[in-house]
Amino acid sequence: DMWSATITPEGQHTVTQDLSKPRWRGRGRKWGNRKRRSQSTELPQYPPIVRPIFDWSEVGEHFPQASPSMDYTLLAQLLQKQVQELSPSLEEQSIVQGFCTKVVTVIENMILTGEGEQLLLEEVRAVGSHKKGTALTGCTVADVVVMFSDLPTDDMIQALAKKVVSVLETAERDQLLQDKKEDTKKSSTTKIEIRVSGKSFDLVNDGPISATVRAFCTSTGDIVFGRSLESKSDFESFSNALRMIRHVRWFEEETAHLKSVRSLVRILKKMRGHVPGLSNLNVWYIELLCHCAVLPLYGDEPLSLVDGFRRVFQLLSAGLLLPGSVGLPDPCEEGDDAIHENMKPEQCDELTSNAQMIMVLLQFGAYREILGCEGAVPAKFSEPYTFGGVTLNVAPPAYMTQLQTDSAAAMTTT
Repeated sequence: DMWSATITPEGQHTVTQDLSKPRWRGRGRKWGNRKRRSQSTELPQYPPIVRPIFDWSEVGEHFPQASPSMDYTLLAQLLQKQVQELSPSLEEQSIVQGFCTKVVTVIENMILTGEGEQLLLEEVRAVGSHKKGTALTGCTVADVVVMFSDLPTDDMIQALAKKVVSVLETAERDQLLQDKKEDTKKSSTTKIEIRVSGKSFDLVNDGPISATVRAFCTSTGDIVFGRSLESKSDFESFSNALRMIRHVRWFEEETAHLKSVRSLVRILKKMRGHVPGLSNLNVWYIELLCHCAVLPLYGDEPLSLVDGFRRVFQLLSAGLLLPGSVGLPDPCEEGDDAIHENMKPEQCDELTSNAQMIMVLLQFGAYREILGCEGAVPAKFSEPYTFGGVTLNVAPPAYMTQLQTDSAAAMTTT
């Protein structure tokens, strides 16, 4: 501001100094004026530092291996075998999905025929793991979302459940009469039980394989988020139902031809039973993580199941979900918030520590202990674990809760 440069028409350069403006020294004082400027007590606000992670699959060509790469053929075979064991049987799928299709068809007919106008019915959609193709064996609960044109009340939900059961039982009695005329073996009807819980209800089919359809009731997004609800639990139930619709739509579009993603989701959902860090992730976070692992950032071809399995724990062990990391954004939510911002720092630290131990066990070939398959005792991640004569110590937590901090301080003072 104190110096200016100009170019004359003849092409000569002139530099002039404006002495009417104050000059500043390095310590923040005016020239000839020793009075200090007023110091503000507020600290400057800087944007948070987002730390990228080290992704081996993206920089592998820049870091050549010093030793030959390991053979993961056995791991690939174990993963394929476990996927087959975790997938529900054809009989189980047909019974659960068949019962779900009947319920959805009844509600759709009520909407089309105008019978559902009294209940303000608007739409019904199948959601959940059975719709995505990631259900585990033994999971006989299929989820649907029923949308109303207004906020559903308890009486509306009860009336809808009773109406659906009435139509299903009537249709089954008619089918039974038809079967008797044709001398078929079927001679009894199955009972359907109604269980209402909050803003949802379950329809339990009492058959050889007990199938359940869980219906979550909600309304449109403008009504749910445009009104102030007195009950926080009702708002959470309505918004979660809308979120389930967005999740299943995104998952079907992004993984339509990626069978390895669905297989990997099944494996991680099963591993949550013996890996405490994975239990901190809900099913939606696991699906996003598997999709990110199977589809590299730079590459056209998706990874195989075994490579995707290894990359999941490579990303986690590198700190993908640690506080301050770039993380994984939720594609079904507004903004760029990462999914681990909804987790506690202790949970992120436990997940990262468990992933680092899994990476070490992979190098020792402890595949069965990691997966907990073929009768092997699952590896322990909360205490020192010995495998093949080598003891792996658990790293101390980097984040502690306030209760752990107070107890640690009390021990040091005593």
